[in-house]
Amino acid sequence: MLSSLWRRSSKSAVRDDMPSDDGSMHSCASSVADGAAADAPGPPTPAGVETAPLPRGKKYWPTQQEMDAVLQQLGPADLEPGACDAAMANRYLRATGGDLKHAVKRIRDTLSWRRSEDPERIVCGACVADPKSHYMQVVGSDLLGRPCIYSCLALATNRDVEDNRKHMISTFEQAIRLMPAAHDPSAGAAAGQGPCESWVWVMDFHGFSLRDCDPRLAKIFLNLSAAHYPERLGTFFLVSPPTVFNTLWRAISRFIDPVTKQKIHFVDFKQKDNSKLEGLLARYFDAETTHWLLREMEDNRDKELANSKAYSYSELSKLATAGQAASDVAAARQLRRRRSTCKSHDHLGSPAFLEAVDGNPDLLLPHLQLLSRDDE
Repeated sequence: MLSSLWRRSSKSAVRDDMPSDDGSMHSCASSVADGAAADAPGPPTPAGVETAPLPRGKKYWPTQQEMDAVLQQLGPADLEPGACDAAMANRYLRATGGDLKHAVKRIRDTLSWRRSEDPERIVCGACVADPKSHYMQVVGSDLLGRPCIYSCLALATNRDVEDNRKHMISTFEQAIRLMPAAHDPSAGAAAGQGPCESWVWVMDFHGFSLRDCDPRLAKIFLNLSAAHYPERLGTFFLVSPPTVFNTLWRAISRFIDPVTKQKIHFVDFKQKDNSKLEGLLARYFDAETTHWLLREMEDNRDKELANSKAYSYSELSKLATAGQAASDVAAARQLRRRRSTCKSHDHLGSPAFLEAVDGNPDLLLPHLQLLSRDDE
C-alpha cells in the first residue's frame, strides 16, 4: 500500500528538525511547505566555478486567496479532473514568486503541453527496443515520503536527445503517480506538513565521459523542470561528478535559479570509506533505503556486473499485477539478487518500494501496467 509506504518512510519525518549540510537544523515542516527548497544551504561549488551568492530567508508561500484568484482565471476545461487544481496553482505561484498573471500563463502552457504530449502515456521506445538504453527509475522514497529517482550513467547506453527526453518525462510522471496525493488527496501529509509533491533524485555520475558533456541533454532537464514540473525537484544528489563535469556545470549553472541551486548536493562515492556519503543520505532516507542506495552504487561500479545489468520494467509490472507470490515473479527476484555482488541486493528497488508496488498495479503508469500482459 502506498499510504503504508509513506508512513513507513516518514516515521522520522515528523521530527521537529532535520540537519542541513552545514550541521544546522531546520524544520521538516517548513521543508515540505517550501517544496524542500531550503533543505540545504547550497552545494560545494566545483573547482573553478563561480556562482552568485544564494538568497536567504523564507520562501514565498501563496495564500488561499491567491490560489483562488489563479483558478478563477482559468476556463472550465482547465479545471477538469486531472487538469489544474489548487495544488498546481500553488506550485506555479511559488515558481513565479507570486506573479498571478505569469502563473496563469504558465499553467495554461503546461495544460496545453499535457494535452498534446499526454505525458502519462509516453513510452520510452528506446527502452522497449533495448532495456539497457537508460538507467533512471523510481526506486523508493525519502523520510518525507518523496519518491526517490536513481540514475547511473555507466548503465545507460543511449544518449539520443529525444529518447532521453521521453524517458525523463516518463520517469517524472511515474514519480508523481507514486505520490500519496495522486491517489488520496488527504494522504501524505504528516503532522504540520503539506502534501508530498516533489521528488528526490540521486544522479550517480559513475561512467560520465566527454560524450555526456552535451548541453542539449542538460537543457532538456532544465526546460522540462522549469516549464512543466516547477517545484517538483525537492533534493538533487550529484554523486561523484568528474572534473570534466565542471565544463558542463559552467555552461548550465547560470540558467539554474538560486532556489534550485540550494537543493543540490555534490558528494563522492568512495570504495573504502563512504562515511560522508552515508551520513548525508542518512539525513534524508531511512537506514534500509540508505543501505540500498549504497549497495546499488557499489554494484554499478563492478564492471562485469554492470555490463550485464538492465532495469526490467516488465518485471516491475509483473510484481504489481501478479504479486511477489507468483512463481515467475519470485524466480525473477531470486535471479536479480543472485547477480548482485552481495547475492541479496535487488536493483528493481528498495524493499519498501517493492513492498508497496507488490499487487498494486494502479501505482504504475498505464503503459507500465500493460507490460506484464505483453510478455504473456
